[in-house]
Amino acid sequence: MREKPNNDLRSSLAETVIHLLFDWLGALVTALAVLVVLFIFLFRVVEVDGESMLKTLNDKDRLVLWTIGYQPEQGDIVVVDRYTAAPLIKRVIGLEGDTVRVEEDAVYVNGLRLEEPYLDGSYPNVPNGMEVTVPDGCVFVMGDHRNNSTDSRSESVGCVREENLVGKVIFRFYPFDAIGDVD
Repeated sequence: MREKPNNDLRSSLAETVIHLLFDWLGALVTALAVLVVLFIFLFRVVEVDGESMLKTLNDKDRLVLWTIGYQPEQGDIVVVDRYTAAPLIKRVIGLEGDTVRVEEDAVYVNGLRLEEPYLDGSYPNVPNGMEVTVPDGCVFVMGDHRNNSTDSRSESVGCVREENLVGKVIFRFYPFDAIGDVD
């Protein structure tokens, strides 16, 4: 007679464990589905390849981009596609209609010198300067490591069409000792 209550207890315990496992599995599948949807439609993960954004970003840093509804602003760090074999990670210097002048030791936008505390100390090798007015629907981008950057100063890139901006860098998640905002 004692075995029957034990069997009922074991059966009830097994049912409880199975229900808990299914609850956890359901929560895990739901969380995974939400993450997949977010990273398909709102965010994108990229890896820095190269040193054109030193000292702000390092080679192999891993970043999260905001992609949907992004409107470029001066100073944003963006990922540019379709201009070179690999996507470029650059900083927005000028917006459509802005006049950008690159000198040997400074960059001016609409006649105002940019304060650029993010630079690594190097400046472009442009002895006679360069000036461009950014066309409609475009931005002028430059790397923070000016002497080691293929950017809007190059004929192969030039002013970048806004439709070719993949998104704005919003967060660094690797390396772990540098996790956080990127600016």
